Amino acid sequence: MKKIYSFLSHHWDGKKIIRHTAAAFILLLGIHNVADAQVSTYSFAQSSGSFNAVTGTVLDTATGNTSTTNLNSNVYPVTLPFSFVFNGVSYSTVNVSTNGFITFGSTAPTTTNTSPISGTAAYEGAVAAFGRDLSSMYDISGTTGNISWETVGTAPNREFVVQWKNFRPNSTTSATAAYAFSFQIRLSETSNVISTVYGPGTYIAGSTTISGTAQIGLRGASNIDFNNRLNATTLEFFNSTAGTASSSTQSFNTANATPGMPSSGLTYTWTPPSCWVPQGLSVSSAAVNSANITWSASSSGPAGYDIYYSTSSVPPSSTTTPTVSNIAGTSATLSTLAPATTYYVWVRSNCGAGNISVWSLLPLQFTTLCQPPVISSVTGASVCPGSSAALSAVTADPATVLTWHDAATGGNVVGSGPTFNTPALSNTTSYYVSATNGTSMFVGPATPNSLTASATTGAITTYYIQFEVTNQPVTLVSTDVFPASAGQSTVLEILQGPTTFNVVNTISFTSTIASDGTIPQTVPINMLLTPGTYRMRISGGNYYRNYTSNAVFPYSIPNFSITTGSNVSSDSYYFMYNLKVNSGCESPRMMVMATVNSNCLSTSEVKGKDVMKVYPNPFTDVIHLDRPEMVKSIQVTEVSGKLIRQNIQAEPVLKLDGLAQGLYMLILEMKDGTKQSVKIIKK
Repeated sequence: MKKIYSFLSHHWDGKKIIRHTAAAFILLLGIHNVADAQVSTYSFAQSSGSFNAVTGTVLDTATGNTSTTNLNSNVYPVTLPFSFVFNGVSYSTVNVSTNGFITFGSTAPTTTNTSPISGTAAYEGAVAAFGRDLSSMYDISGTTGNISWETVGTAPNREFVVQWKNFRPNSTTSATAAYAFSFQIRLSETSNVISTVYGPGTYIAGSTTISGTAQIGLRGASNIDFNNRLNATTLEFFNSTAGTASSSTQSFNTANATPGMPSSGLTYTWTPPSCWVPQGLSVSSAAVNSANITWSASSSGPAGYDIYYSTSSVPPSSTTTPTVSNIAGTSATLSTLAPATTYYVWVRSNCGAGNISVWSLLPLQFTTLCQPPVISSVTGASVCPGSSAALSAVTADPATVLTWHDAATGGNVVGSGPTFNTPALSNTTSYYVSATNGTSMFVGPATPNSLTASATTGAITTYYIQFEVTNQPVTLVSTDVFPASAGQSTVLEILQGPTTFNVVNTISFTSTIASDGTIPQTVPINMLLTPGTYRMRISGGNYYRNYTSNAVFPYSIPNFSITTGSNVSSDSYYFMYNLKVNSGCESPRMMVMATVNSNCLSTSEVKGKDVMKVYPNPFTDVIHLDRPEMVKSIQVTEVSGKLIRQNIQAEPVLKLDGLAQGLYMLILEMKDGTKQSVKIIKK
């Protein structure tokens, strides 16, 4: 049963101000990035005092000794009487669990949560006084338990107190074996100090020994951020030490002195740091040699921020010298970085006079862009309808691979090399060329016949291979498949994870061969993959695969590894073999135009007319026309269509000695309104 209670302040206007201020503060800090703050930086102290019971607002009271009536597994939202800063974020509400803890944030714990510190629940923080599966009791020897809260003291030094009264240290419905004790969590106004205080404990019925472990301490927005206590069964409860993991616990025993139970008045106190770590660290952009990073302002209002970055993921310590010191704002540009390199960044607050925060808990990780080769020039072509155009591109590095595409992004690979001959064109068409450096490598089984149990089966989306890209981006150039027959319509998909896999690229193709498991069909992919986890699959048609074979994962090359796949437990391997991966860098694509000149005659049109004889070809300085009287005017262009000369008078001998060596188009405008285009070569 879940009940809701709200704190009704006598100062209603003040309550509004607190709520709006807290909301604005949370937005400023970026509530979804609070994992950057660290409860591990709270200082811990232990003392012996007195347990002062409260009698304020009762959240719930046990009404029976069954699991539904003895305060077993309930959660109660409570509005705080003042704003409380936990882990660098201001809160106005908490959730109180009967299982010995409270949480912060809009996500409440489940009623059955018994691991408030080590659990993975999405609340933004937790304070556990005795976190485990607990329950209370009803009228056992006149003792009944309840859970309540009260505000004590006067502003601005009030305390919000949550009290578990007459609770059992375990979850049971027994009325003949019952041990009761009380404890509190106290939140201090202004100082934001947290305390857990333990009251007396005694047997109410019977003397059965109750023992176990409880989670006690603080948790941040995730279980990697913790500040908790630890004692084994061989160490007294009051002699606990700092926890070494989020799952660390304190052992207890209601009968034996070691480890015993918390003594009455035992107080644990956690004090927040005065200089908070900044939050919301992110990269706004990354270039070849630089990156721009930003973060949210620390709630401490520091004088500046220190930055440390490295190619190593080893975190800095308090004695590590910052790479950049005392940045005034909440952004910075990191320069002189290496291309295609992964960096790790930490930030801390510098509050002055030697008061600095710890470094951010988790590093910001980013990879700079690679340095692509440069395409120095491209040359298009102008052709008649129905003709092929010869396009070309030039790079300074002869080792650079030039790839031709039919679209500015995505699309299909239509050729490679410095020259690309288009298919016959009827319309002006744009092609695109990119340059790639680096080395291409192959990974995965070469063919189905290189493993055992090679056979064909239907390709469906259930079957896949999974691979990891590490350290720096790579280009997945192609994969080989082995179709059972030609003419099958198939879809290849790339999906990105790491947990939920979403389709990020789709390539449709038709099988062109009937393979025997040895002869492949290569499917072009040419997709840049940044570091991460991916899957690849095909669907449609029948293809070779290896089921219950001798596939041995992983298949690895530098920066790329096929780690698993469908039916990996039976050493199976499905469909996609011999992946070609390029570890280099691809330049932006440059457009190269194939212009179709509708005014010139195609070969078939010229055959039906009187063709002008032009000779010699190749020529040195002059060209002869056999019937100049039929020509109205003459132009000379480059093959790209660039005009070189125009309005040349038609004569039996044309002087073209001023042209440089190369290939040109001689365009003859005839007196009958037609045009003839002749390729001429100047020696």
